Amino acid sequence: MAKFTGSEWDEIRKKFRHSIMADTSLISLAQNLDTKEWPHEGEEEKPSKYIDFTYDELLMLPEIAGRTDRADHLMGILKETLAFDDPFGEMVAQVEVSSAKENPILKTLSRLSIPEDFPLMLANFSEGTRIVCAAEDVKTIGGFANLGQQMSTRVVLGGDFRHALNALTHGDEEGICQFLPYRKGSTGLHLAEAIGLVAAGIPRPEQLALAKYYGAKLNPSDAASVKAMTKDQAEKQANSLRATVAAALEWFKEEKESLVKSLSEGASLDRYFVGINDAARESIAVHLTASLVKATKVAVASSSSETKKRGFFARLFGRG
Repeated sequence: MAKFTGSEWDEIRKKFRHSIMADTSLISLAQNLDTKEWPHEGEEEKPSKYIDFTYDELLMLPEIAGRTDRADHLMGILKETLAFDDPFGEMVAQVEVSSAKENPILKTLSRLSIPEDFPLMLANFSEGTRIVCAAEDVKTIGGFANLGQQMSTRVVLGGDFRHALNALTHGDEEGICQFLPYRKGSTGLHLAEAIGLVAAGIPRPEQLALAKYYGAKLNPSDAASVKAMTKDQAEKQANSLRATVAAALEWFKEEKESLVKSLSEGASLDRYFVGINDAARESIAVHLTASLVKATKVAVASSSSETKKRGFFARLFGRG
């Protein structure tokens, strides 16, 4: 027996036409709700593919025909997703009046010296969580903390959104390390971990394939299952990650300067990223960073050389 009726489907699809998540992968939406996976893959598997059909037409689609339980599953995903949209109207004003005294998540950020203005684009979040935050123009970890506190009283949260909020609420440092460049046992955020999280944001098979292309020494289990990656595939994947690495280098300016100085003095990127403790992600971090700091190193070296020349001639001709 069907769980949802035709009239409920009409209401759901009417509301979803105005949802920012209409063109989001159904697989991502299901994952973010911590519900059963949507069984069909493909770029076209989005709510927008289905919401133009009536209930009777929906039941005749090849993906659903003869499976009212699958129709119910689709409607369940869409209905739960809509819950993210509904409370947002009045939430903005409430977020603005939230304070660290009222918000345990902000207290954790303060205690661990995690800056509230740290950009979410550098956090390791799923597509679903990013879309929820984008819907409310939330761009920082502080904004995420306030948004999460308000949402937690109104909707059932799932996926990495819920895990991140739980970790921050309870000060779970190991959990925080999964989505922020935090170093367990220390305070603040760090460049090496930030670049390490960039690679963590892609599926594990792609991490291993790219690392293998770069010549990483993988453990026997990973090495046995990893697929080869062509040069074109590797460059395409690397280019998609490089922009985020560049953004991390820009955010952590002081650490970047220290890194460039260390490299000019003979230090290695391999050693710099050893704390990531994952051979595949370390290899990716090394190669992506090397391509971006190379020009900076050359500029620093050139500047240093020019300074030495000026100093020499100044002494030679008695000029200060």
